[in-house]
Amino acid sequence: MYSSFAGQYEPRKNNLQQEFEAKNSILKSRFIEVAPVDYLSTIFPDKGYEDELIVVFGTVKDKRGNVIEKGTVKRIALEYIWDITWRSNAYIPYCDFIKNYYHSKTLKSVKAFVVDCDGITSTRLKKILKYLWSSLPAEPTHIVNSGQGVHFVYVLSEAVDVKGLRWSVNKLNETIQDTFSRLLNVDKHPVVHPYRFPGFLTKINTVATAFKVREPYTFEELMRVFKLQPKKAERTEKKGKQKGELLVLPNGRRAFFEWVLRKLFMNPPIPGRRHNSFFALGIVAYKCRREVPYEEALETIPMVYEDMIDRNLHIGFTIEEAYSAFHKGYSSKYVRASWKYLCGLLGWEYRPNKRNGRNREEHLEVMNAFRLIRKELRKKKYLPQILELKRKGLSLRQISKLLGIPHQTISDWLKNI
Repeated sequence: MYSSFAGQYEPRKNNLQQEFEAKNSILKSRFIEVAPVDYLSTIFPDKGYEDELIVVFGTVKDKRGNVIEKGTVKRIALEYIWDITWRSNAYIPYCDFIKNYYHSKTLKSVKAFVVDCDGITSTRLKKILKYLWSSLPAEPTHIVNSGQGVHFVYVLSEAVDVKGLRWSVNKLNETIQDTFSRLLNVDKHPVVHPYRFPGFLTKINTVATAFKVREPYTFEELMRVFKLQPKKAERTEKKGKQKGELLVLPNGRRAFFEWVLRKLFMNPPIPGRRHNSFFALGIVAYKCRREVPYEEALETIPMVYEDMIDRNLHIGFTIEEAYSAFHKGYSSKYVRASWKYLCGLLGWEYRPNKRNGRNREEHLEVMNAFRLIRKELRKKKYLPQILELKRKGLSLRQISKLLGIPHQTISDWLKNI
């Protein structure tokens, strides 16, 4: 009797707070809840207690629209972040900036890609997880219950440096948000946009929570899963000569890395090129980083160095200097280095040949054959899915949007069956 009497005086939760708790229950039943401290350290693993984070404070207005507090940007040490969790207008970007200056032009690296879905009810969340989850090209690594909405977060195992990859970073962010916009109402934002972190108060007077779905991705994995290819930067019309910049990913093959190593072992560099050879090896290793791990590439340095000593070559520098030259080349700065440039570093003869000894007609014939093979492989991959969706009653246009294949292509495949 006393407990029921006391319950009459407990503060009742409004509908929005009840929906928030319902979403928490759904997410807890399927995923592991992550403590706010652990989530912050997952996003910023390189930050110490004394390091500062950029926090964006939104403008606060009263019911009449009068400004109570103007929006601002502050830099707060990590150890004091939890002192401002009572602020429902505090947001943190998933990025690092040059000299900690918050601006899109000073963007240094990106830690994660976020999809902000507003107005997500518990019923809609259950529908997404039960029926639409498998239609996503890749599951998010974390889900943040941010109040009335939900954030789907793709955390990167290693922050991606924007320099030289700005187009790829922005395009991937846009593609991920477009993928979710087919299923939900998405508030599309640039990568520098700040978001509410777990542990902070929401506008409906609840505390944002986070749940772990899977392990983080690499940037290259996300680019591959969302079927994106690096492209040339658009030329801008400016006075004077402007060099077209190619924004590319390090997509070299293991075979190329091993071929360069074999050539270094069999034909060591000439005097004056031996120190440069370690710099060139760093460039090649970075170009092939998708298939050659950094640790494996690092192990080749003493092999090459000792090989030069065994041949009684006059090296003139220590192995520490060889490591230093390797690390200088192992950078996105030189990802666009040409083969001609590498040959100059190694002292090798440069032979410009793009067709492997074939003339133009023979080269086009070979490339057309490869193109036909790729088309047949694509058809074999998607045709069973198309037939299955067709049996379920989906139209060709719906299948086209779902699989990302042109409507006319699907129509031609079905006609040829």
